[in-house]
Amino acid sequence: MKKIFALTAMSSALLLAACGGGDINLSPTNIDNSVDNSTSNGGSGGSNPCASYVESGQTYQGQVVGADCFYPASFVSSANPITAPTVKFQTIAGVHEFADSLFIGDDVDAQAAAAGTLIPQEGEGTKLTIDAGVTMVFKRPESYVRIARGSQIFAEGTPGSPITFTADEDIDGVATEDDRGLWGGLQINGNGKTNKCHDGTASGSGTGAVSDFVATANNVHNCNQEAEGQPATYGGNNNAESSGVLKYVVVKHAGFEVIDGNELNAVTLNGVGSGTIISHVQAYTTQDDGFEMFGGAVNLDHIVVVNAGDDSIDYSEGYNGKIQYAVVVHTSGANRCIEGDNTGSNRGDGITPKTNLIISNMTCVTSGIKENTGVNATSKGDSEGPLFREGVHFQMYNSIVTSNAAGMASQECLELDDTEGPQTIDAAQDKTSKASSNVIACTEATKVSGATKGSFDLVNWLAGGGINADTPANDNTNNVIITGADLPAQSLIVGGVGTRGYKTAAAITNGAGTPVFDQASALTDVSTIDASFFTKPTYLGGANAGDDWLAGWTVGLTAPLNP
Repeated sequence: MKKIFALTAMSSALLLAACGGGDINLSPTNIDNSVDNSTSNGGSGGSNPCASYVESGQTYQGQVVGADCFYPASFVSSANPITAPTVKFQTIAGVHEFADSLFIGDDVDAQAAAAGTLIPQEGEGTKLTIDAGVTMVFKRPESYVRIARGSQIFAEGTPGSPITFTADEDIDGVATEDDRGLWGGLQINGNGKTNKCHDGTASGSGTGAVSDFVATANNVHNCNQEAEGQPATYGGNNNAESSGVLKYVVVKHAGFEVIDGNELNAVTLNGVGSGTIISHVQAYTTQDDGFEMFGGAVNLDHIVVVNAGDDSIDYSEGYNGKIQYAVVVHTSGANRCIEGDNTGSNRGDGITPKTNLIISNMTCVTSGIKENTGVNATSKGDSEGPLFREGVHFQMYNSIVTSNAAGMASQECLELDDTEGPQTIDAAQDKTSKASSNVIACTEATKVSGATKGSFDLVNWLAGGGINADTPANDNTNNVIITGADLPAQSLIVGGVGTRGYKTAAAITNGAGTPVFDQASALTDVSTIDASFFTKPTYLGGANAGDDWLAGWTVGLTAPLNP
């Protein structure tokens, strides 16, 4: 039985209005927008190009409205997830618009698992496919995309045909950079490890000798944690699992507070494993974070965050992934380029498994704007560079942190915070945390917070240490701090101060015009850390004129800075 859903007069009017402007390109020039009406993507009527799926012998399909496809709550919603084996959204002339959320796969929570329901593992749940050039539009602020544990998303765009997730107001042409949080965002829940689950050791999150990561009678693990947003579950024992592929994807105007005190991010990766591919993905104009990783070990390359209201890259709960080539630009109100925690507030900083991000080739451009000021103000905090705290371990290489404000005015551009305990500084002292081949050019270049820091000297630690007992010698090398009178008159980012420039300049010089970092000889070869992921860099930061991988598919980088 095929269900074709009629729209109300109001829904029809709203949907037709959705064919308006906005800052997305609904018909990229190299996309063939013709529709093959001989195929129906699931056995439905041949003239309907909208997505369809079959469950319990019934076929469900979206409604054609002009050039668009509309999906009411009876097709999919937060209360009505798609649990069929597959569903596909193909390229059409218009957009795919949703009355409610797009929830994919069965969510098996701790109670259901304890009762004997098997927790789906990678590839056992629903597979969502989204073709290149597709625009997915959400009408309600509380709507979002959720991929359940064991389900997968395959959203593979191209530079000329990116995939866009956005809000109704955007395609109506009325959304601005003040319009953060017009809808929820993209959430992927995986079967990777989180240190909210007990690892069976004395330093784990619980007590006893039995690990939550060990197989139980009915399931391959007993790790079940509740995600932000509507009730959903993530966690497991497989940091190598695959939750699918995101390539050339842009997520815009996301981060709505789905429930009180609980905001989503543009891209939330909960317990997502390293078998997942996240490559060439942008978060633009978000209420909360751009990318947030809770546990897992997913790797990300070529990621972009512009105008995030909170942190651009945030991670915790034992996350052990890698990032190479990241560009973060604060246009006005924003918080940190990176916020790394091992645990979180009111949890012990030494809980295992420990969080340890390895990042190379990041460009972090702060704005110098303080909390609740600026054109696109945010209440999340001041615009700052990376912050490592709450027991986190980190490795940072080949990155540049600076400011696009006049005089490179900034708040702290690199901070270590040990307020709650000694683990963050301990990791820096014992060479677990590392930093090499980085340039920091800001008026407030470094900061150390916390009563446990003793006489730890972050500037000396970056230079190789050895100044005192609290800053022992280490292997850090080729780090350069430019501050005060040494700051150059010209930005180290192509485009100059007061712009949204993001490409590293060919020459890194100080205020006297003297070169202070040689990009031909001073870079760290991170391919020696993990050749399966990292490539040997040829320049400092996330992009340069010879490798402008952001061109053509990203948004928000050509407008005036407008701080």
